Amino acid sequence: MPLRRERKPWTLPPSPGPSLRQRVEQKEREQGLRCSDTSCGIGPSDDEPYPPLSLPSMKQVSVHSQADGAIVTSEAVCAHMFHPACLVSAERVAGWGGKETSGPIVEVSCPVCRAVGCVTRAEWEEGAAAP
Repeated sequence: MPLRRERKPWTLPPSPGPSLRQRVEQKEREQGLRCSDTSCGIGPSDDEPYPPLSLPSMKQVSVHSQADGAIVTSEAVCAHMFHPACLVSAERVAGWGGKETSGPIVEVSCPVCRAVGCVTRAEWEEGAAAP
């Protein structure tokens, strides 16, 4: 009588990897054309694959930590990067950021992971002034 092999439990096959759109968006992020915001309106889109690019609009900022009322520029609260205009837009939609306070920093929350930190007032104003 032949020996019976033990049956292995069925598992899902491994995923094939990122989709073509995900790979293209990752390359655009690496080149600075797209930020981490899912609704980034500055980078290429299906409607406008070749947007007019200018160096000031391609600038990206990160959300930094705060210590004793001062911004710690060497320490970001997360790895996500944003165009100032995208960060301001996301914060306004979420009801965060830009509270009418006087001071050199603005408290914000990362639109992707919700880590709380701050950006400089100049970065916030730059994003608020963007079209």
